[in-house]
Amino acid sequence: MKTKYILPLIVTILLLAGLVTTGFAESYAAIREDYLQLSQSSQLQRQRSNWDNLIQRFERFIKNNPQDSEVDKACFLLGKTWDGLSKASGSSRDAREAVNAYLTMADRFPTNALADDALFLAGQAAEYRLDDKTRAFQIYRKLITDLPEGDMVGAARERLAKLRPGQGNSTQEEEDDYQAVGEAPRLERIRFWSGPEYTRVVLDLTAPVVARPNYLKGDNPRLYFDLLYTDLEAGLPASLPINNGLIQRIRTSRFDEQRSRVVLDLDHVADYELITLNNPNRLVIDVKGQPTRAAFTAPPGSTGAGASALDDSISSILDQSKDVSPVLHIPQETRDEGIRLIVVDAGHGGKDPGAIGPNNIMEKDVTLAMAKSLAEVLRQQLGVKVMLTRSDDRFLELRERTDFANRVGADLFISLHANASHSHNAYGVETYFLNLSKNNQAAEVAARENGTSLQEVGNLEAILFDLMANAKINESSRLAAEVQQALMSGLKPHYSKIRDLGVKQGPFHVLLGATMPSVLVEAAFISNPREEKRLVSSGYQNRVAAAIVKGVKHYSAAMDQVAKR
Repeated sequence: MKTKYILPLIVTILLLAGLVTTGFAESYAAIREDYLQLSQSSQLQRQRSNWDNLIQRFERFIKNNPQDSEVDKACFLLGKTWDGLSKASGSSRDAREAVNAYLTMADRFPTNALADDALFLAGQAAEYRLDDKTRAFQIYRKLITDLPEGDMVGAARERLAKLRPGQGNSTQEEEDDYQAVGEAPRLERIRFWSGPEYTRVVLDLTAPVVARPNYLKGDNPRLYFDLLYTDLEAGLPASLPINNGLIQRIRTSRFDEQRSRVVLDLDHVADYELITLNNPNRLVIDVKGQPTRAAFTAPPGSTGAGASALDDSISSILDQSKDVSPVLHIPQETRDEGIRLIVVDAGHGGKDPGAIGPNNIMEKDVTLAMAKSLAEVLRQQLGVKVMLTRSDDRFLELRERTDFANRVGADLFISLHANASHSHNAYGVETYFLNLSKNNQAAEVAARENGTSLQEVGNLEAILFDLMANAKINESSRLAAEVQQALMSGLKPHYSKIRDLGVKQGPFHVLLGATMPSVLVEAAFISNPREEKRLVSSGYQNRVAAAIVKGVKHYSAAMDQVAKR
C-alpha cells in the first residue's frame, strides 16, 4: 500500500473506532483531535460516516459531562461539525442542524467568549447555505442586541447592512409578508409577585400563544419559555431584576423569526408550574421555593408600555382555576363547545410548487384557489371564523402551518392538496388523517407531500407513538370520513370517472403537532390530464369547497350527538 494512503486510512479507522467507545468516557481533547484531522483532510470529508461519527461523539460527551470545563467548547465544535458536514453534503437539513447547534450553544453559554462566534456562524449558515435571509437577519440582530461587547458585532453589523431593505433584498418585505399570515400576538408586559413559598411571574399577552418550556439545570440554572410567533411590545425591558434569592432576573428577546424567548435566571434549581389564563390572556409561571430576600412587586406600567393593573392575587387565580389548562401535561378532554374557528391550509407555495401537471399547472396554485373558495363557503354557510395559513404565493415550512393553527386556537385544520402519480392514468379523490401508514401507497403520498424519502417516512412513524395522545386521532378519523363521503356525493353527479379512493392514514408532516381534528384532502390527481383540467376550473374548485363544507356540517352534527349521548 502506498504511503500517501496510510495516514488517511489510520485516521478513518480511529474515527470509526469512536462508534464502539460507548463503554468508556472519551475526553474532549481526543474528540477535538479527530475533528481537526477531519477538518484538514478533503479525502476524509467525502465520507458522511466520518462526520456522523464525530457528531455522535460530541453529543455523547455533552450529554454525559454537563459540568465538564470543556463542555462549552464541545457544544461549539458540535455546531462546527454540522456546519462542515452541510458544506460537504450540500444538504439544507444538515445546515439547519448546524444553525440549531450554534443557537443552542449561545443560549446555554450566553457569557462565553464563543457565544458571539456561534451566533455569527449560525447567521452565516442561514444566509448562505439555507438562503434564508429573514432568519439570518434575526440572528445577526440577536447577536448585536444580546452580546453588544462581542468581537463579532462589527461583522454582524456589516451583514445587517447588506440585508436591510433597499440593499438589494426583500428581508423586510418577507418579514411583513410572514406576519400577514395572521396578526401575531404580543407580549405586552411582565409582572411578578413574591410569596412565602413561591414567586409568581405573569406574562400579559394580547392573544393566546403556544409556549414551549425548557429547563437548563446546573451551576447557573435557567428556565426559559419559547413563545411561538409572538412579538414583543415596544418598550418592553430586555431585563427585569428580581434578586429575591430564588429568581435573579427575567430576560426577554426576539430569539428568531418564529419565537420570542422569556428567560428566568434562577439562583438554584427549583420546581415550577406553568398555567394559562384567558380573558385577558396570560401565562402564569409559579417558581416553587422560599425567597431568601425581600423583593418588590413591579408596579403597573413598569414593565411595558401602557401597562394597567390586573388582579393576579392568589384568590383571583383560584377563582379562575376551572379555566386553567396545564401546559406541561397532555390536554384533558373537555366538552366540545362547537366549531368556531377553522384554519384552511393551501398546500405548498412559494419556492415549493408541489406537483406539476402535464400542462405545467402547479399544485400550489390550485390549492390556493381551492383554499380561498373553501374559506368563503365556510364563512357563508357555517358562520364560523376562517383563517388561511397563506393567502398568496408564499413558502411556509410544514411545521409552521399547524403551529399557526395551534396558536390561534383553531377547532379544525383542513389542508388542501392535489395528488400525483408516475402513471398519468391514476385518478381519484382521497382524504387522509395523521396516523401510522398501513400501506405502501399511503407512505408514498406522505413522502411526496413531506418532501422526504420513504425511509424518512419510516423514521417519522417511529416517533409518532409519542405524539398520538395529542393528535385527536379519533376525531380526525371521523372528520376525514365525513369529508370523503361528502366529496363523493357532491362530485359524482357532475363529473364522470370520479373514483373514491377512500379514507387513509399516514405520517404527514403538515398534520404533525396539530392539537385539533385535522385532515389532508387530495382533491384530484394533477398528473392526470383530465383531472388537471378540473383542478384549474373554478366550477370544480367550488364544488370541492361545497362538499368539504357539507362534510364539516355532518361531522359537527355527529360529534354533537356523541356528546349528548
